[in-house]
Amino acid sequence: MKSVYLSSMLLLSAALAGCGGSSGGDETTADSYLQFYNGASVAGNTQLKAGDTSIGSAAYGDVSSVVALKADAYELELIDVASSANLLNDDITLTKDNKTLYILTQQDGQYDQLSLSFVREPELDDKFNLHMVNLSEQYPQLDVHIAPEGKGFTDAELLDSLSLLEVTTEVKTQELGKYNLYLTQAGQNTPVFTAQGVNFAYENTYVMIIRDKHGALENQLSLDLVLNSSSVTAYNNVDASAQFRMYNSLAQPVTLALDNTEVATVPAGSMSSYVAGAKGDFSLSVRDASGNLLLNSALLSLAAGESKAVLLYNNDDEQAEALTVVEKDTPQLQAHDVVVANLVPDFEKLQFYFVRQNETISNARYNVKNLEFKKQQAINLPKDYYAISLVQVADNGSTTLLDKTASMMLESGKHYTLLAEKDDAAPSGYKLKLVH
Repeated sequence: MKSVYLSSMLLLSAALAGCGGSSGGDETTADSYLQFYNGASVAGNTQLKAGDTSIGSAAYGDVSSVVALKADAYELELIDVASSANLLNDDITLTKDNKTLYILTQQDGQYDQLSLSFVREPELDDKFNLHMVNLSEQYPQLDVHIAPEGKGFTDAELLDSLSLLEVTTEVKTQELGKYNLYLTQAGQNTPVFTAQGVNFAYENTYVMIIRDKHGALENQLSLDLVLNSSSVTAYNNVDASAQFRMYNSLAQPVTLALDNTEVATVPAGSMSSYVAGAKGDFSLSVRDASGNLLLNSALLSLAAGESKAVLLYNNDDEQAEALTVVEKDTPQLQAHDVVVANLVPDFEKLQFYFVRQNETISNARYNVKNLEFKKQQAINLPKDYYAISLVQVADNGSTTLLDKTASMMLESGKHYTLLAEKDDAAPSGYKLKLVH
């Protein structure tokens, strides 16, 4: 249970069979493989280069493709994609017939790295190999337990104990199949995280990375499985709580009830506080100040560890409806995942432009176009100053600027939803509203 820490490489006799593809390098001489995982929450979308070869880019909690390279020594460079800023330089030696997973990490606000290397093609007979990494600052001391699917924690086997930024030194080998994985704080017997039905289907080497989530719901973890794909298989805690809140775009205050129990009063144009509870399916109803029913038994489904916003608005018949938005659990530091929602029934489609200081609407790089009424779309905005414009284009091509904001920078760590809604007090009758 010893580990390799920052700026170290493990050379382990583990397995990676040929499931999944690889790319890059000279296929006639390529005999080693490199993959990049972004485990630094303070980093934005980050690119890894090995010499002149791009290994690919990954946002926090994501992974690049596997790239084939000649076994050799390489200079590595990690680059922020949005700004082209250099984050980290390093040297690495790739070994013949090995795959290396290069992990960007952070400690005390500084970028660093972990490297994990293992033999690519050992023989495995209906088994898989597993390495584990702990990147969780919330849980710097964790025990990892495993049990066959259908078995509980009392039947689980302790796989290993991991400190923060620790990689298991010994590969764990198990029979192929589905398993439940449990995380406990060191030496404890109560799981803080449970993943059910984790499918280890290939005779291969899996790397399991434990990381923090950064959503509105606190103290959440993700269990990320890295294989040969350019995407991560992420598992949430099945026993986590859930929560939701409501934004009221109506011109009157409303009372919100969940399963016929009143939980909040929401003023006009306001967002309620979060209502916390267990995962499940709920009936959501809304009444006005006189007790008249505006929304009757709308279905609200909340998954474990999920945070949602319910947007209350009137349709073109002046009847209340609700649009549900899943709130992101990404860090929102170097970039923001803004959810854009159209709550205006008067037009078929609306255009949203995020205009930087050297741009106009005509050449704005970031935009959401042709968003229909009661639809939503997410956009990733790199850290910068933006003036947001709301535009309507008529059938004859004439363009109307319905509203615009002053130039502003979104606050780090906050999760935003941008709304287009009716407003009789606005000059155009419509407005943009940014809520968090």
